[in-house]
Amino acid sequence: MSKNTITMGKNTIIFFLIGAIIILGGILVFSNIQNNSGLQPRILVLEQEWDFGKVKQGEKPTHIFIVKNGGEGDLIIEGVKESCACIEVSISTALIKPGESAELKVTYDTTDYVGKDEKHLHIYSNDPQVPDARINLYVEIEVLQIPDLIPNLIPNLQD
Repeated sequence: MSKNTITMGKNTIIFFLIGAIIILGGILVFSNIQNNSGLQPRILVLEQEWDFGKVKQGEKPTHIFIVKNGGEGDLIIEGVKESCACIEVSISTALIKPGESAELKVTYDTTDYVGKDEKHLHIYSNDPQVPDARINLYVEIEVLQIPDLIPNLIPNLQD
């Protein structure tokens, strides 16, 4: 084999590799432009944490969070996951149009808890920038003290 044939074969391979890289790069850039050119939603949770304060054990304090769509495409709430079975949530709508809002009602059942506690919940949506919005919840649960209303009826035997 001549030196020119080997050089020509290497040049052909390099030419095809460079061509393939350029074509793949173009495809990636084009697909990225198409993905970003569509109308996209943007989840906005006006309060990212809430402190229920001091509550008596057994109470079920509730708070309503506002979830807004600050984007240009429809925001779809795909699910809400609580960190504990003691948290109950409901959302007024799973489809939030641009500029509109939904109410997320959160109730904390304090029946089985005492003291300071922290829980959280996750809002999963089709927002490409924030697909998982987190809300932190705080509470201080006090045990209801029942006074001893019955006097000591057992006589003192030490006298």
